[in-house]
Amino acid sequence: MTPINKIPVFTQEICYFTLPNFEHFKEQIMQIILVESNDVHQIKTSPDKECNIKAQRTAWNSHDRYPVVNNICKIVQDYLLEYIADEGYDIPELELTNSWINWYGKGESALPHDHGHQLSCVLFVDVEKSNAKFLAHSDRSTVFIKKTDQQTNFSNIKSINATDGTVLFFDGRMMHSVSPNLTNNLRITLAMNYQPIYKNKR
Repeated sequence: MTPINKIPVFTQEICYFTLPNFEHFKEQIMQIILVESNDVHQIKTSPDKECNIKAQRTAWNSHDRYPVVNNICKIVQDYLLEYIADEGYDIPELELTNSWINWYGKGESALPHDHGHQLSCVLFVDVEKSNAKFLAHSDRSTVFIKKTDQQTNFSNIKSINATDGTVLFFDGRMMHSVSPNLTNNLRITLAMNYQPIYKNKR
């Protein structure tokens, strides 16, 4: 019989790095949450429209509202551009489209969603005490299972342990979610999206 060979297809990667001066930025983000959570200040910017983030959050343009968020976004963008150049990707420029801070109380989570045709990033600000898991979802719906297998080890969800100070970046079209916060500790993240820009004709 002719040998049957296998070819791996549709492999996808999530990249990560540690944000420089993280503790300094963390302290300032915590101050933003304190102000937005206090009704006395009356400057809550959370959007009224429901979304897949079942938690408190700041406005989608938080980089325009808070200098510290803007500074973090610029640092992350520099890392992304350096990575793009080193890997040889055809992305001449990146434009920051939106950014927001999430804070999850007990029982809150982010439901499966994607960010469309963008390069998406998330900074884990304070997540370890709430046992946060970033969950990447495969779009596969059919799997071959051998008759000899008592059970299958296949899962269409890949769990990534979140650590404070880490920035993940990935294709925004990848479906993803965040595990529920089952603790009494507040969980905090900062999300950012960047749009590839092609100004010159091709």
